[in-house]
Amino acid sequence: MMNHEGSFDILNSLFDIRHFSISMGTIERKRRATDLSNLTEPAMSAEDWEDFHRGVVLFNSGQFWESHEAWEQIWKRHPETSRIFFQGLIQAAAALHQLQRGIFHGVDKHLRNALWKLRPFQPAFLGLNVQHLVATLERCHAELDKSRIPEIRKRWVSKIKMVTVAESPRETRS
Repeated sequence: MMNHEGSFDILNSLFDIRHFSISMGTIERKRRATDLSNLTEPAMSAEDWEDFHRGVVLFNSGQFWESHEAWEQIWKRHPETSRIFFQGLIQAAAALHQLQRGIFHGVDKHLRNALWKLRPFQPAFLGLNVQHLVATLERCHAELDKSRIPEIRKRWVSKIKMVTVAESPRETRS
């Protein structure tokens, strides 16, 4: 006879599988429907740069929810296609916030979304080494396993850093 805890584990596993299938389909549809062929750096105001740099500092110090909030302010102010870059940063921060909390499906979903949104901005965008960030997030995602969340959390939350490419905030993509 199965105890309450065992039945919860089975239901939780079923939920994770169903959620994963739904999320993957949604992510794929969004990715295919988004035109990323003409990405340019947005015209950033002084307020945008302040929020952007504050988000980087918060992210680097492991304050992922707060960095998410800083970047969200920029995302809200920009209608152009390149705003997807800010969504990618927001989702990377959300993934790591979920990792800190030990929420497997949140980490997986947000990492997948962050990666497809950040990859087109490699190698660098707005002065950030996006290639390094993407490679680090990919390694973290490759190790993701629900049973190993506490171990992964210790290793990755403290290692993922955004690296600035140049002193000038106007580094362009190549």
